[in-house]
Amino acid sequence: MREALAERLLATVMNWTPEDVANERPLLQAMAALKYDEYQQFAPGIRFVESLALWLRQFKTDEERRIAYEFVKSRLVFFSAVEIGHFVTISYPDHIRPLLISRAAQTTGVPERLVGRIANSNDFRVLRRQCLFLGLSDGARIDTFRRATNAELSHEQIWQTYEMSPEKGDGMLSELRKDLTSLLGSHNGADKHHFRMIFLLDDFSGSGRSCLRKGENSNYIAGKIAKFKAQLLSEERLGKLINTDDLYVGIVLYIATKHAREHLSPLLAELFGPFPKVKWGVHVVNLLEDPVSLDDTRDGDFLALADSYYDPSVEDEHTRKGGTDVKRGFAGCALPLVLSHNTPNNSMFLLWANPEDSMIRGLFPRVSRHRSEV
Repeated sequence: MREALAERLLATVMNWTPEDVANERPLLQAMAALKYDEYQQFAPGIRFVESLALWLRQFKTDEERRIAYEFVKSRLVFFSAVEIGHFVTISYPDHIRPLLISRAAQTTGVPERLVGRIANSNDFRVLRRQCLFLGLSDGARIDTFRRATNAELSHEQIWQTYEMSPEKGDGMLSELRKDLTSLLGSHNGADKHHFRMIFLLDDFSGSGRSCLRKGENSNYIAGKIAKFKAQLLSEERLGKLINTDDLYVGIVLYIATKHAREHLSPLLAELFGPFPKVKWGVHVVNLLEDPVSLDDTRDGDFLALADSYYDPSVEDEHTRKGGTDVKRGFAGCALPLVLSHNTPNNSMFLLWANPEDSMIRGLFPRVSRHRSEV
């Protein structure tokens, strides 16, 4: 009954004829059933078609509603929980394990193409055990990653955050030494009893600025990876687990834009510059190329609509870190992107505006990690 009422509301909002309704209903039902109904931040009782009708109703003219509806049909990108889970699952076998194979091949002298021979070597087993996997945010889905890699990785080399207590670090290092002693022998490789590769896992990066960005005076680098580096240099924290003369840091992003990857590379080089022996790399499981972002030539009508329906009251100290307003999302990324658990603030404001915080209603309202005190 509620779905039928939502469809009637949508038809009224759009001024559809019975023929229009007959043409659009199958598409709407398919979009809702296959993906959009699973969005986790809808208000209780709200589903996609009702949210769409309420979103379209706030536009003043039929032409504006038509532009917004066509945007949803042709440009919206929605990653379901199943799709994101798949990216998590393949991140190790498709992106991390080949890197380990390549490094182990250099150690053993075995040609890299002989994957089976390398994977069965003790050098590979040792290197694999010397990998540490840490969550860069709560979006890292460490539980899914742990289950997907259970056959190859120890639970003692996976942790949900880069912020590690001294007690947890001591425990992980103790387990590492036990396993390496078993692999190398009690009198061999004592100088290698540390983690040699650290992989930082995260679900999404649109601009790269939450990971790394220049500070206000450009004399320092801020962001999650900068905080990780501070932990890395603390002998009471991660510092006790590694040797900066023998370390690789890999940033693993399940979904990221090409812009974010290009933003991170020079800042990572600067961040680890004082440690020339520290190697690093950015690994993106699902790379979003530049055409995914909206541009004035192709998407001018919707961008103009987004500019006219903007509420600047949503701007705060956190959004200003992007260097611009958020009409087109944080840092002006202009993404038409929604993740099943939340809409990134890099996406268009019209997609994620939360009616609890703004005069505008977003199609997929975002729950912000940063809430102002009331």
